[in-house]
Amino acid sequence: MLHYFLIIGTISVWTAICIPFVILAKIVDGSGRLAHRFGQRWAWGVLKISRVKVEVEGLNNIDENSQYIIICNHTSAFDIPAIYWGIKKKHGMLAKKQLKHVPFFGWAMWAAGHFFVDRKNHRAALAMMDQVAIQMSDDKSHSLVIFAEGTRSMDGQLQRFKKGAFILSLDTGIPIVPVIINGAHKAKRKNGRRITATTISLSILPPMDPKAYSSETRQQYVEDTHDLFVEHYQAPVQ
Repeated sequence: MLHYFLIIGTISVWTAICIPFVILAKIVDGSGRLAHRFGQRWAWGVLKISRVKVEVEGLNNIDENSQYIIICNHTSAFDIPAIYWGIKKKHGMLAKKQLKHVPFFGWAMWAAGHFFVDRKNHRAALAMMDQVAIQMSDDKSHSLVIFAEGTRSMDGQLQRFKKGAFILSLDTGIPIVPVIINGAHKAKRKNGRRITATTISLSILPPMDPKAYSSETRQQYVEDTHDLFVEHYQAPVQ
């Protein structure tokens, strides 16, 4: 338990150090590229402090000049720094609205290009996704990361995918890139009080073309993507 709180305390200090740099970077460079790079350094620091390594497979499936909706499974808080550090392309994440109101931290997330959604208000969530679509259309260099299950899995098992990412893909024509995260549940499980030194692997699969689907076959889009995760995800043994 002492080891856990020591790591959490060190991460908190590191986060406090990084926050003003991310916010200042957004002021200096309105495009958000510099803020994103500082955000990636934050992620690197969190992983180093926790002795968690990240291995990436399939980086060649991401074109630096293209825009994507990157969807991932979600079993641990370490999914966030793993994705942020492992995928170098400029991207923002879809985060819960509550984080927006955390002093300084919420500002830094905004500066780094993340979006906030109210999971409990369906109408507000749809309105936010419309705003996300507009912003992504305005900035073609900015990709989006969405945890398709909506929240972390308690037991590390793959959950059903929500439709938001797929609706956004169909509405904007932006391809979905499945990224399977393996090993994060071992680093720290939801509500767990232990952080374990381990290796998280990211498997980046080829982009899925939304033109192969329509609003009528949207559910098939969801199921085809979920099947890829079932094939590649290594769930922890119960």
